[in-house]
Amino acid sequence: AAAKTAEEGAKKEGVEVVDATVGVAAAAAASVTGTMVVEFDAGNNGGIKMVSFKTRQVGLALVLSGGGCCASGKPKVAVKAVDKKGQAETLGVLKSWKVVSINGTPVTGLDQAQKLLADCAAKLPQA
Repeated sequence: AAAKTAEEGAKKEGVEVVDATVGVAAAAAASVTGTMVVEFDAGNNGGIKMVSFKTRQVGLALVLSGGGCCASGKPKVAVKAVDKKGQAETLGVLKSWKVVSINGTPVTGLDQAQKLLADCAAKLPQA
């Protein structure tokens, strides 16, 4: 009950409450498998998708979406494009999916997401 009250209080203050167990699971998966785990919000009841990239050629581009005059909530980092026959397409990643975390680190903005993606991908082997 106390946790629920704290969560409700945080929401009233405009603080976004994030389930930390999701990020921990992604970080653990990446560490154990030697991959880069990107968590996406697939939207439309698609839920959260954990995708494990195995090589540096990720095959996707990111963009900041939403948050305009008619959108509700903060802008989110989303998949702008998926390379034809690239790793992201092969793994089932779709355009407009929102990026939640990369190797367990929550995504907070476009620049941070692009840096995380590049840094984590650089540790992976070439295709």
